Amino acid sequence: ANETKIRLVASSELGIETYLRRSFAWYNSELWLEDVPPSTRVCVFLSSRDEIVNSRGVTEEISCHNRRVDRGECGGPVVEAAVWEDAGHANCVTNPGRWRDMRERLWAAEEAKVR
Repeated sequence: ANETKIRLVASSELGIETYLRRSFAWYNSELWLEDVPPSTRVCVFLSSRDEIVNSRGVTEEISCHNRRVDRGECGGPVVEAAVWEDAGHANCVTNPGRWRDMRERLWAAEEAKVR
């Protein structure tokens, strides 16, 4: 069902399709955690049933990164990962409950930073 929505929106709407194919710099859309300043709070939100992103692989990479940071083997911040078990790609866009979850987690991270 979610995959159908993605296909309909991303491939059938002419403006979005044109932008994604011609204007979006995919090679610039990566983030290397080692390049993020250690003082930066990073929260990653993932959907366990994502049709595009390998959320299990991303979660494993975040866990591996956090272990390396804890051992002092690399720079970068400790990363918080939130995985929505019942969601597909971009489910947060149409789900106000996800908005609240993101807002609460980001506010908690901001409050922890201020302390």
